[in-house]
Formats: sequence, C-alpha cells, structure tokens
Amino acid sequence: MFSTILEQVVNGIVTGSVYAIVAVGMTMIFGVLRAINFAHGEYYMLGTFGAWFAIDYLGLSYEASIVVGVLSTIVIAYVVGRFVMQRMVGAPAEAGVLATLGIALVLQNTVILVFGGGYKFFSGGYIEPVSILGFSLAEQRILILVVTLLVFIGLELMVAYSRMGKAMRAVSQNVECCEVVGIDVSQVVLRTFILGAALAALSGVLTAPVNVSVYGGMGELITFKTLPIIIMGGLGNVRGTFFAAMILGIAESLVATYVGLQFRDTVGFATLILMLMWRPYGLFSTQARF
Repeated sequence: MFSTILEQVVNGIVTGSVYAIVAVGMTMIFGVLRAINFAHGEYYMLGTFGAWFAIDYLGLSYEASIVVGVLSTIVIAYVVGRFVMQRMVGAPAEAGVLATLGIALVLQNTVILVFGGGYKFFSGGYIEPVSILGFSLAEQRILILVVTLLVFIGLELMVAYSRMGKAMRAVSQNVECCEVVGIDVSQVVLRTFILGAALAALSGVLTAPVNVSVYGGMGELITFKTLPIIIMGGLGNVRGTFFAAMILGIAESLVATYVGLQFRDTVGFATLILMLMWRPYGLFSTQARF
C-alpha cells in the first residue's frame, strides 16, 4: 500500500510539473495585466502541434522539434500580444476575458481547419523506462521534472536580478507609477505575454510524448486546469503557483488511483469551488507577486 501511494505521489509530481510550467505563464500575465488569459492553453496546443509538424512533415529530430514548437508559438504570441494584449493595458477586466476567449476560439479552430479535428500520433520523445529507487519512470518524465526545476530557478533569478524582471515587478505593483517614471508598460506586458506563451509551448512539447496524441482541443482542458492552480497559489504569485500545481497533480493522481480515473479531471474544478468558498485569495499571499 505504501509503495503504491508513493508511486502515485511521484506520478503526481510529474503531472504537477507540467501544470506548473503552463500556470506560471498565466499567473505572470495576470500579474502585469490584471487579466486572466483564457487562451493560454492554446499556446500549449500550438507548441505541441509545431513539434508534431516538425517531426512528421519536416523529418526533424525531437530535439529540433522542441525549438520549432517554441519558436513558432513565440511568433504567434508576438502577433497576438502586439495587436491585442497591449491594448488591454488599463482596459476593464471584462474586455480581457472576452478578447482572450475570442483568441482561444480563433487559434483552436484555425488549427482544426489546417490539420483536421482528428487525433494525431506524436512519435518523438524519450520513452525508455529508467529505474530510480525502485520506481520505473520514463526518461521523458524525468526530463519534465528537470526542466521544471530549471525553469523556476531561471524565473527566480530573472525576476530578482534582470532589468526585465524588475520592470515586471514594478508593473505588477503599480502601473500608474511606472508610467510616471518612464517605464514602457506596454512593452513589459508584451514581453511577459510572450514569455508566458513560450513556457506553455515548452510544456506542451515536453508532455506530448507522454500524452502520445495531439488534437485541436487539447489546450482548452489545460486552460481550465491552470485556473484553480493560479487561484490556489494566489493570483500573480509565482512560488505559490509552483506549490499549488504540485498539490493538484498529486491530488489528481491519488483520486485517479483510489476513486476512479473518470473523476480525475473533476479534482481541479472541485478545488476551484472550495477555494472560492473558503479562501478566494488563495493559499499564498497575493502581495508576494513575483
């Protein structure tokens, strides 16, 4: 029994790592724009499709497909950020909701129109099992864990020491003061948005070999899974997002094992409802953004 529980906890940590990379981008965007990006999961989907296209149609290796998937998503995110997200600075929250929902529909249906609505097989990745401390994990799952740690360490260093990170912190605290002292808020929003989209794409490319299949609606579920994570972690709180993602990943793994696989996707929504009822500002302080 203990061995089974420990194995599910490990699987949950891997799942939480996937959620964490996606959710941290969404919470960073919220921090500077004060708007939830309901199209965030679509960048996860775009990165996956970019990598799949690079492998199946261009004949590239999985390593090269990661670069293609992330770079193609960055290009699309730049266009969206330049013409839509920058215009959301200072706009009502309702405008951001409607705009990002519209973007999600456009991106999702464009991919379905171009590549079809069926499931595609993702053939890349490292699927060989590795035995660690009595547990058998695919190499791809280990890669996800390592990349997640590197991403969050990199974000901590960037936010603490880089010029962009300091500007992001300033904008998250007071937009008006930033404009007074000459910080280009629209550029900070654009760069943060592109960074968040790139992280979502990276998560999609890393997860694709584990999920095996790729389809046009895959980003929608990811978006709704990240919502309870960023609320639980405290909107705009990067560290809180990491721990909340791990909690949700472990909870989903345990529920799938001991309650039923069909109830796995309900864990996030149940968590969201409970958090809104009990602690709507999240488990971690919203004052500790970035």
